[in-house]
Amino acid sequence: MDRKILLNLLNEEGYPNHMIDSTITKLELLNPVIKDSFDSWIEKGTTPDIEIEGYSFQMLVDSYGMKPVGAFLTLNWLTKDPETALRSLKRGIR
Repeated sequence: MDRKILLNLLNEEGYPNHMIDSTITKLELLNPVIKDSFDSWIEKGTTPDIEIEGYSFQMLVDSYGMKPVGAFLTLNWLTKDPETALRSLKRGIR
């Protein structure tokens, strides 16, 4: 994914400047399944049909009020550290 596209996306979603570089790095290192969904979402506008540990992209956006990038990063977190991510989601931390 082109960094300029990611930069524009993060600016559109209101990410503060101090978080942009680290967030772009996280997006570049997404789990391959999540990365494929992310790339398809960017390129085609396809809503991801992905669920990790009982949480879907759409659920995170609709029920948790996450912006799309945050939902993708949360799904990735659920693959890397499910115990901590699940505990945080259950407490309502987004």
